[in-house]
Amino acid sequence: MFRTYQRDAMILSSKLEPGLQLWSRVEQIILLPWFYVTAFNVGDLSSRHMLMISDVQTLEDLRLAGSENLQIESILLVTPPAMNGKHSWLMEQLTEIVYVPKSKTAGRHYCFKVEEGAIYTTACDPGLEIEQGRVSRVIFPLS
Repeated sequence: MFRTYQRDAMILSSKLEPGLQLWSRVEQIILLPWFYVTAFNVGDLSSRHMLMISDVQTLEDLRLAGSENLQIESILLVTPPAMNGKHSWLMEQLTEIVYVPKSKTAGRHYCFKVEEGAIYTTACDPGLEIEQGRVSRVIFPLS
């Protein structure tokens, strides 16, 4: 989902930390929503980490794999125009992610609720509006 090129690599990044690679820019190549996550280690509130996460599964893995010291402070949902109904991308405070099982396929449906009350689904989820009453589980209750 996010693409980088070697030409955009920052030369001195490995001098800061072994194995570290910093980039001067990244590209988003698919018009799908993504998440901007702020997390911190409980023992060190000054050490915040900002993560750009491309999908719900990776976001859920972060939460499940994180130690007890990892605290997610906030998650912003970034939506493309086709999803949010506006003329530009929006970044909004996420309050909930809900998993809704599909009835006849193996794919996954998600509903994203944001602070201002909007509920988003992806345009590539045909039939989701019918299935929304069958919520399987709340993945992230953030409110």
